[in-house]
Amino acid sequence: MESLLLALLVISSVCWAEEGASVDEACSKKLTESDPHMSAYVGLKYSTVGEHSSDKAYNYFVGVCVDALDDQPGCAVVQMSNDSTHCIGKTSQTQIARTADGAWIELTYTGGDEYGSHCGKTPRTARLAFLCDPFIKGQGDLDFLEENREDVICYYLFSIVSSAVCGVVVQTSAFQIVLIIVASLLGLWLLLMVVGFLYKRFIAGAKGWEQVPFLEGYKKCGNLMADGCDFVCRSRPKPSYSYKDQAFGGEEDSDEEERDDNLLPM
Repeated sequence: MESLLLALLVISSVCWAEEGASVDEACSKKLTESDPHMSAYVGLKYSTVGEHSSDKAYNYFVGVCVDALDDQPGCAVVQMSNDSTHCIGKTSQTQIARTADGAWIELTYTGGDEYGSHCGKTPRTARLAFLCDPFIKGQGDLDFLEENREDVICYYLFSIVSSAVCGVVVQTSAFQIVLIIVASLLGLWLLLMVVGFLYKRFIAGAKGWEQVPFLEGYKKCGNLMADGCDFVCRSRPKPSYSYKDQAFGGEEDSDEEERDDNLLPM
């Protein structure tokens, strides 16, 4: 089993779920209470390869509220190399942190094997960050980010990026994009108006309504809108005039003159 997993790790990050795997109820409750849609991750197992600054690569196996490997009971994160195997965090020792919008959720495993010569020989700690990205479908891949040994608290940092972490955020992302576009266009229009006003007033020396930028364009637009409204909404037919009417004063004037002629004495 381990030889097969190590062969897969050479290719890419792997995610799988084992039937009958024992889920830690306390961990599962904490994770699902932080965000109900995170229940889709409970019981999943991940594996990946992490390269360290010492140019040495390790194989990492991570379980979400479940043991990472069957031969490492009680261990949620396992670090494995050709000559050593370490438990980085216990399945039963977990902490949850999240942002207000749920776009970032962190599951921390503590109580791992103690460091040998650094980090004050404290127990190892693994931090698994779930990050929202609406454009990545599926459950996401596990990435090893770093092993931090500079701070007082040393830890191994992993991340899983997926749209499954977003929950409600994905449903509103399209509206947010439209809102951003509208706000950007409105801001650009206001900027053009202010710059145009300052130019016309202080450089071109315009006064009154002439200070308004693009005033002629707005007038033309208003006239076009009025013509369109008149064409679509008004039902009364418009009077038609011929060239003869325009040249000689119209048919009504001609008829009136003929009626006046009949009144004159013969």
